[in-house]
Amino acid sequence: MEIIVFEKDSFNKMLEELTLKVIKSVERHYEKEEWIGAEEAKRILGVKSKAKLQQMRDHFEIEFAQFGKIIRYSRSSILGFLDRNKVTLL
Repeated sequence: MEIIVFEKDSFNKMLEELTLKVIKSVERHYEKEEWIGAEEAKRILGVKSKAKLQQMRDHFEIEFAQFGKIIRYSRSSILGFLDRNKVTLL
C-alpha cells in the first residue's frame, strides 16, 4: 500500500479545484439537454395548454421532433422564439 502525504493547504486547494471541475461538468450536461418535453416547453413559454404548443408547431414557430406519439421540443428554438418576439424598451 502506498501512502501519499499532502500539506493541508495543498490538499484543500486540490479538493476545491476538483469540486469546481465536477460542478462545471454537471452544468455542461444540463446545458446540453437540447430536447425537452411538453411540460418543460410550456413552462419556458409560459403557456398552459398543449393546444398552444400544437399551434406553434403547425406555424413552424418552434422546432420539434416526433417519433410516434412522443414529441420533443428544441430548447434553443424556444429561447430564440422568445428573443425574436421580445418587446424592447426605448
